[in-house]
Amino acid sequence: MSVANVYAPAVSGPDDARLAFLRKVGLYTFGGLSLTAIVAIVSMFTVAPVLMQFRYGAMLGVLGAFLFSNYVCRGMVYGSMKVPGFALGMLGEGFSFGFLLFITVFGFGGMNAGEGVVVVAKAMGITAASGAGLLAYVWFNKSDLSIVKAGLSVLGLPMLVLMVLQVFLPMGGVLGLIICAGFVLISGAALLYKLNVVVHEMDESMHVEAAFEITMALLVLLWNIISLLNRSRR
Repeated sequence: MSVANVYAPAVSGPDDARLAFLRKVGLYTFGGLSLTAIVAIVSMFTVAPVLMQFRYGAMLGVLGAFLFSNYVCRGMVYGSMKVPGFALGMLGEGFSFGFLLFITVFGFGGMNAGEGVVVVAKAMGITAASGAGLLAYVWFNKSDLSIVKAGLSVLGLPMLVLMVLQVFLPMGGVLGLIICAGFVLISGAALLYKLNVVVHEMDESMHVEAAFEITMALLVLLWNIISLLNRSRR
């Protein structure tokens, strides 16, 4: 054995039992994201065009769906109705995303629908790359993110409300871009924290809860990236 091998730091990921747990989390996360995407597309063509006709209809609908998914459904997932809570949470998220997709694809004029689809695809790519990069980081590094947890606890609900409002309220120019960029950074930090907890700390019987947290964090990041790209189009 060479001297280099003796002194090289050991690099290892989760053990076999943890890998089995993480595979379950990954399957549930993929299913949750798929369900959200299907509901979002349906909502974009059916519910969103109707509620957008009312002054506060879309805003109240989206905010209500976000609160329902993040609080009511989370309580179900951490209670005795785990899978129904998970499914309902993804339905609520899909309902909300329908409005954002409608604004992105059709809200800048019918001639720009193709551009809107490109924006959504680009945001999905950025979100996937960010998630993969953060997962790779936490896979081999268990970090103390207590400061991040404290900040997210304080900013959680206000961020959720402002995240919805900034889609519908006029915040143009540099200020709007700065606010959207701030949301992207905060939601990226939230995803990092939740990935760290799931990979290293969460009990291996809690695969539904873990998938719920990861899926919701990915969707929040995707929402904010789409919003940021939309602001850059104005």
